Amino acid sequence: GFDMVEYHPRLWNPNADKPIIHADFLPAEVDAHYVPTVELVGDLAHLLWMFNERADQAGGLHFDLADQRALRADMLDDIAEHADDDTEGSIRPQKALIDARSVMGATDILLSDVGAHKMWIARHYHCYEPNTCLIPNGFCSMGFALPGAIAANLVFPKHRVLAVCGDAGFLMNVQEMETARRLGSEITVLVWEDNEYGLIAWKQENEFGRHTDLSFGNPKWLQLADAFGWNGYYCPNSRDLKGVLEQSFRDPGPSLVVIPIDYRENRLLTQKLGEITATL
Repeated sequence: GFDMVEYHPRLWNPNADKPIIHADFLPAEVDAHYVPTVELVGDLAHLLWMFNERADQAGGLHFDLADQRALRADMLDDIAEHADDDTEGSIRPQKALIDARSVMGATDILLSDVGAHKMWIARHYHCYEPNTCLIPNGFCSMGFALPGAIAANLVFPKHRVLAVCGDAGFLMNVQEMETARRLGSEITVLVWEDNEYGLIAWKQENEFGRHTDLSFGNPKWLQLADAFGWNGYYCPNSRDLKGVLEQSFRDPGPSLVVIPIDYRENRLLTQKLGEITATL
């Protein structure tokens, strides 16, 4: 799954001194910071099966996973920390995802757009089945989630489909609200409203300690939903979110749920991740 576009090796192998085992169906794309010691090229399932067999046959190998298990336990505690949040006027990202997970079955499908919410989903949305959480990476196609949700509902009409978008990403393909209405798509779109390009602001703050003016205005969401024939909800209080999401899935046709998001948590997450050290 490694892709240089997503996480360049100079960031995690700055001295080019780490031994690398490259396992892929394609040969390695060699870089000054990515020179594999060994390349395993072929069908990944077969490669990993053979790799495990050879490791067992080698004997004398022992992996102490105590640190990894402790880190996993800490991560699960972190995910559940805000389950009982009761805030008014804005909702923490963690709480939004806890409630989203609680109304989704194991095989239901969440699609993330591109924005600060993508970072939270990747860390806090717990998956149980393959292909039930779809996140665009690489060139990061903003506007993906709404049309993606329409397609997911066409392919899996019996599954709940939830698209999570920032306000900017949602507006980039807002015209597809008409498509969803015309097709009778049974989807819910959850928009995290912060009135700015939140991920860009987050990255600029991490890099420079400040960010440029990235703010913009938003439409009147409930009027927008009504104009396209959608069900519309605005939910400013965390205690109501789970019920609103559940109702949106019971309503016939597409539903828009908008929440004011508390992105002050972004900086806190940056600090927390900076303090985590995992022994591998």
